[in-house]
Amino acid sequence: MSKKLLACAFAIVALSAIPLQASAQDGAMDSYKQSMEKMNADMQKGMDTDATKAWVKMMIAHHQGAIDMNKVVLKETKDPMIRKMAEKGTSEQETEIKQLQSWLSKHGG
Repeated sequence: MSKKLLACAFAIVALSAIPLQASAQDGAMDSYKQSMEKMNADMQKGMDTDATKAWVKMMIAHHQGAIDMNKVVLKETKDPMIRKMAEKGTSEQETEIKQLQSWLSKHGG
């Protein structure tokens, strides 16, 4: 294979990867957008005439939104510090959701 043909083949392969990278990034952005929209809708559902219950319900939705966003970054990132933070955040948010749900069940939520 000539050097010119080899260079053209390499260029075609390299350029064909660009749309794949963009579509993976678009997929992550779509996932973030969906998780934010779900979180916002769930927080709106948490509105209550009792300010304490409203806060608890909205925080459950807020923490779940954080978990959903952590899942997105864990699929995409290779950065060890970000992975560690997302994993830690998920664990902490899950614990707090359980505590908030327990409080809500005891207080007629």
